[in-house]
Amino acid sequence: MDTELINHAFNEAKPYACWSCGAHISARDNYCSRCGKGQGSFVDWYYKHLGILILIFGAGPFALYFVWRSPVLSRNAKWIYTAVVAMFTWYVGRVFYNVWTFFHNILGAMPLQ
Repeated sequence: MDTELINHAFNEAKPYACWSCGAHISARDNYCSRCGKGQGSFVDWYYKHLGILILIFGAGPFALYFVWRSPVLSRNAKWIYTAVVAMFTWYVGRVFYNVWTFFHNILGAMPLQ
């Protein structure tokens, strides 16, 4: 019976493909039988909007990897998240630079030795 379901999935006019590995899957599958990745609403949390926002604050520019691999986000959303990550990274870098120059000026450019 399982073979009939699998063959039916391959013989459909437009078979579904896993977003991660590209294997043919049935429209009813929640997970890919080849790679185990979730499909549709069963995608991992770090590929969804809230997960991306958490990763931006936790991992900074490294969150872009998950942004561009996400099957949930549209192309426009990916570009918007990229711009947000770039601005956030610039802002955090600017704050660290200001802190560095503040302490550098307070310490009077003392030598490290």
